[in-house]
Amino acid sequence: MKMKKRVMCVYDGQRRLWKDDMMLDRDYECRLKLPDGKGYITDFDIHTLKRADALHNATEEEKGPWRPDNIIGDSNNLTAELEEFVG
Repeated sequence: MKMKKRVMCVYDGQRRLWKDDMMLDRDYECRLKLPDGKGYITDFDIHTLKRADALHNATEEEKGPWRPDNIIGDSNNLTAELEEFVG
């Protein structure tokens, strides 16, 4: 079984709105050829872009309160994320 991992982080300036880790079995992906005939895009890519677009179009109330721990470049936050990733 071949798995593909996708990590989606959606930012609004320095504010991280969403982080999502997704795993997908490559046997179930649907590939659609691009107009150039050389590349392709998967149905998973399309759904990922739709989710990111929905998050960017959310109202301030839907985005939730500002939490300064989701700022790009915050060394404390990066250390915590690395520790979470490593295990």
